[in-house]
Amino acid sequence: MSQIKLNSKNGFINNFLSPIGKLTENTVIKVRPSELFSLSTSSDGTLIVTCSMKQVNDVTETVYLNIPDINKLVKVLSCITDETVELLYNNNNIEYKSKNVGFKYHLLEDGIIEPPSVDINKIKNIDFSFRFEIDSNTINQLVKGSTFTTDTNKIYFYTKDSQVYASLTDRQRHNVDSFTLQVADKYTGEQLAKELALSFETIRIVSSIRFEKLTININPELNVFLFKIDTEDTTIMVVSSGYVG
Repeated sequence: MSQIKLNSKNGFINNFLSPIGKLTENTVIKVRPSELFSLSTSSDGTLIVTCSMKQVNDVTETVYLNIPDINKLVKVLSCITDETVELLYNNNNIEYKSKNVGFKYHLLEDGIIEPPSVDINKIKNIDFSFRFEIDSNTINQLVKGSTFTTDTNKIYFYTKDSQVYASLTDRQRHNVDSFTLQVADKYTGEQLAKELALSFETIRIVSSIRFEKLTININPELNVFLFKIDTEDTTIMVVSSGYVG
């Protein structure tokens, strides 16, 4: 029997489980002696989310938690009032007991959840020559703007006057409402030669995470975006392939 001690239950929910749950229903969490780690992709493979949480766990080798329903796990963890939580791993389930509440959450067997065929190290080695920082308030403004631009699910990034702008619209269609926002007043790298577009779902996933600063890394030639958030004990990366138009 192994023990998983969550120093921050809310941090685990908000900055680990929730971003993954926006992308997929199930996942495999790797419990290592010094961290929790998960790599998940969307069904079409265009979105990738990795979450790594620094965490001292009572395990001698990697334990694989095959989570069948992420949102279900979030709901039962939310019933716990304590912030520090000790979970027991019993091979086919994780268990929690306290004076006030207890639960047993059953896991799937190894191999049922197919691991993503993604080499995250190759993505990290991509030359992201253009980058800028954005805060959570700006992300929230974009989400609010999306309630106006309901005819599109695209967001375009471009540079103008040494600043970075984002537009919610669809350049391939006529008579589509648009919303534009300056998202950064500086950036690193050469100015963008053209607008770069991607699905707004990436922004929706990021908006579910609590953070102060987010770094957006872009390879303009490959049109690949890497959104990186570092909190006190968690690193979240959202990778998205852009598209033309």
